Amino acid sequence: MEKYSVFVAFAPHFKALARVAYFKIVSKDESNAKRMLYELYRFMMWFFILLYNIQHLIRVIQENRVEVDLLLDIASSVAVRSQSLSSRRSLVRHSTEQLVDTLFILLTTLNCLGKQVAFNARSGRIHKIIETIQESTFAPTKPNHLDLLKKNAVSMSQILSFYQCGCLTCAALWTIFPFINRARGREVTFTGYLPFDTSVTSTFYLALAYMSVLITIQAFGHVTMDCTIVAFYAQAKVQIKMLRYNFEHFMDADEENIKIDTQITGTNYEQNTHKVNTNDIIIMTQKRLTNYVDHYEKIASFVKEVESIFSEAMIVQFFAMAWVICMTVYKIVSLSLLSVEFISMAMYLGCMLGQLFIYCYFGTKLKVESEFICQSVYCGDWLSLSPSFRRKLLVFMSYCSKPLALRTAYIIPMCLDTYIAVLKSSYSLFTFLNRN
Repeated sequence: MEKYSVFVAFAPHFKALARVAYFKIVSKDESNAKRMLYELYRFMMWFFILLYNIQHLIRVIQENRVEVDLLLDIASSVAVRSQSLSSRRSLVRHSTEQLVDTLFILLTTLNCLGKQVAFNARSGRIHKIIETIQESTFAPTKPNHLDLLKKNAVSMSQILSFYQCGCLTCAALWTIFPFINRARGREVTFTGYLPFDTSVTSTFYLALAYMSVLITIQAFGHVTMDCTIVAFYAQAKVQIKMLRYNFEHFMDADEENIKIDTQITGTNYEQNTHKVNTNDIIIMTQKRLTNYVDHYEKIASFVKEVESIFSEAMIVQFFAMAWVICMTVYKIVSLSLLSVEFISMAMYLGCMLGQLFIYCYFGTKLKVESEFICQSVYCGDWLSLSPSFRRKLLVFMSYCSKPLALRTAYIIPMCLDTYIAVLKSSYSLFTFLNRN
């Protein structure tokens, strides 16, 4: 059997995370000087990312204060002229739109920050699950296993590249959009707080470069973390497929791929050109079942650990995503279809919808795959086994009858039904916000 490392499916993800200092698998062979330089790079990235989030938080507070003052002004202006009242209401609307512009960015970056904290605060546990997938239990032992693992590695790499291209395109459009607005003589307002006037050309370009670089880095790191977490889910699904194949071919020989199709009785029997003792077959099948049960337990433990590591980050993901999608749609409906801003916002909305979709899709795939384990056991050649051994298989089937279902906060199932529920919640929030 060809030697194959399961980590191949994760290598592009961790390399991309290391480039933006979000997470790095530190090799023991690296020199102390190289480690120190990388730690300095990580410190700088953390500083600027936190600063970026604080700037947006300050801007939200400022916009909220302005909107409250305007609303109080309108409430106290019962006796003023209707024209003056109308102009103040338009100011409130403008203030609300600016608040939405800042909030949907802030919620996205806070969502990203939550995952970044999970990756770094629990780096030791992530290292352990990486070691787990490189153990012999998860390694391929049959040509079918190797084919499944290779296909999964290609699929994960393609998903990663697709999402990275999407986020980089969206970031590029966001960089171009302020240039176009400034060239048309329109006012350009940045979503984060800046302590200087950006109407001056030099400060405008400085602010634009700062905002664009940071949002691009965070977008790149965010989708890479999403694809990495999803790759863990996909790996669990592939391991379940490998286990199902093993049970469906339970009585196949490991190396020679010879079918044991003779009834196990109390006498010796001939298998092709050499004799095999009944006790040897009993020992072989018992060892095989033990290995397969151990494989299932490792998969279940792997899924629970991944779920536990990112549980808080997933809570933020689902609750923040409903607001982000709502605010993005609220922003889009007021834009011209042919404007660059509409295209950039549509790209952003697509990224957000896709980001949530891959979690729910692979969560559903894992659950469905694990539901078919009992069927695969039944499809194996269990009729050639002794009644006592059949009872062991029945016990295992009872043990794995409950599917491996990923959950957010151990309550909300990570499935396509939840995805639809989030979209419905976003639409409800949008109609409420748009009506008011």
